[in-house]
Amino acid sequence: MFQITPIVRNLLIVNIAIYMIQNTLRIDLSTTFGYHNFSMHEMGLFNPLQIFTYMFLHGGSGHIFSNMFGLFMFGPMLERFLGSKRFLILYIVSGIGACLLYGSINLYEISKYSVDSAEYAIMMSTPMVGASGAIFGMLGAFARLFPNTEMIIFPLPIPIKAKYLVSLYALFEIFSGVYNIMPGVAHFAHIGGLIFGVLLINYWNKKKDRFY
Repeated sequence: MFQITPIVRNLLIVNIAIYMIQNTLRIDLSTTFGYHNFSMHEMGLFNPLQIFTYMFLHGGSGHIFSNMFGLFMFGPMLERFLGSKRFLILYIVSGIGACLLYGSINLYEISKYSVDSAEYAIMMSTPMVGASGAIFGMLGAFARLFPNTEMIIFPLPIPIKAKYLVSLYALFEIFSGVYNIMPGVAHFAHIGGLIFGVLLINYWNKKKDRFY
């Protein structure tokens, strides 16, 4: 499980390299390559490429560590099972799907505030970054493909089947998003990534030439 596969290795290298470049050169790439809301195109802040590029940027050491740890933990098994091509498709589609769901809900949330309010200004100017949506897509795919695999999540010493663990995690993210728990975390991007990951696996499962 922990033998790093080619796509996982390259994704780790790219994400870590970009993070190191940002910190070494002290440049902020999020303004250009982080995801800004659709409605920001009139101000020149939104670019369709951001739907892809945002997932290679991270906001801090804890942020990138948690995402890359998830990639390292679940990526190799998924890549070996799906093959490198389909694993990369899963990763990218989940990340894009996460951005689309987040962007739609974010647009609705913004519409509830006055254009001259502080909340409106913050939500419009703060870009979303991170690979979390893609990682959640991997989690959804893992639970769909290996539902009865038992996992232990620190600090709980009790093994939990993947299908139950990921379901509980999804419910927590929905609850957190609806009630704005942990502001600054894109909970609905996590949900979007998970949904797209599961949908893609279901689609491939229906194909007779699955996983070849």
